[in-house]
Amino acid sequence: MEIISHIAFNQDGSCFCLGTNKGYIIYNSSPLKKLCKREFKNGIKIIEMLKRTNIMAIVGDVSNETSEFSNNKLIIWDDSLMKTISELQFDSEILRVKIKTDKVILTTKNNNLYVIELLKLNCLNIFEIYQNSNGLFSISSDEKILVIAFPYANCGFVKIKHYNTDINVPHINAHDTNISFLALNVEGNLLATCSQRGTLVRIFNTFNGELIQELRRGAKKAEIHFINFDLNNKFLACSSNSGTIHIFSIYTSIKYLKEKGIIKNKSEKENKKEETNIKGEKIEIPKNQKSFIGSIISVLKLGISYFESEWSFAQFRLPKSENAKAIVSFSQFDNSINVLTKSGNLYKASFEPNLGGECDKINEINLFQENPENS
Repeated sequence: MEIISHIAFNQDGSCFCLGTNKGYIIYNSSPLKKLCKREFKNGIKIIEMLKRTNIMAIVGDVSNETSEFSNNKLIIWDDSLMKTISELQFDSEILRVKIKTDKVILTTKNNNLYVIELLKLNCLNIFEIYQNSNGLFSISSDEKILVIAFPYANCGFVKIKHYNTDINVPHINAHDTNISFLALNVEGNLLATCSQRGTLVRIFNTFNGELIQELRRGAKKAEIHFINFDLNNKFLACSSNSGTIHIFSIYTSIKYLKEKGIIKNKSEKENKKEETNIKGEKIEIPKNQKSFIGSIISVLKLGISYFESEWSFAQFRLPKSENAKAIVSFSQFDNSINVLTKSGNLYKASFEPNLGGECDKINEINLFQENPENS
């Protein structure tokens, strides 16, 4: 029986990969098509694709150091040649990996984060992360920009490291409990964080650590599985063990970055194109629902200039039978999301950016069942 150990989308969501107890499988997201399936003697714990190339970072799921794919060994793998290009062994188990065209970033069980040159696997930097069993960190996916965010120093704090500027950002006191998930947008100028409570997602300016926007996932405690920005900096998706995918508008955050001159305002022609649909009709800016139940303690502690948090404007509810971890990617072509679960199910759903509300399920496919799209 094939068991999934790892699920991941590539940097733009155009592909996704499954690491299993038998090897790995790569799919094209839209249209759904199985691109390759490789089997090995031992299973794969982590697999991360480099865009749409044949290069990937792999970590095995066994502790035997003599194995080609052990859990403390980083393998840079060429799928077209079906062989290891280079490898690097560490003192403890690797927990999380991200790959860019020139660097690999990873965390290990002994609470270290490594920044490694991809070509020669030279270690450029080592940071100590705040103790967590998941090796949490996030990087910007833009190829010209490297920003790294990770839990640091004390409970609830995050460190931001900019590699393209000499800006030294103060440690961000994001939450009063441990960080459960964090995510950077494509350019690395926005950071989204969530604590172990799982009720709030906070968005910060990564250049000065200022809190910009507070999003409320729900009132009840939940385990956050995934947070992801869309490529165009319009939306943020959050998944949890509640079984609901929440979609938020991040218009407030982007407006703030434009006002501060952190991102450039587009030309009048570009803005007009963005603000109208293919029929030339004006598109309303999606608005999250407002909530006035924000914590006064958080307001005083974090310096929030308002008391309200914002509820998601659109939601997609997984079937009640689906209780596995889910990750989310926004489509590049329309207002839809792909939701991939560790149980091997792929859901596609559309949302109305003006009205919000419940998403419409377009498709539901079990990746291990034989069908034309999986052949």
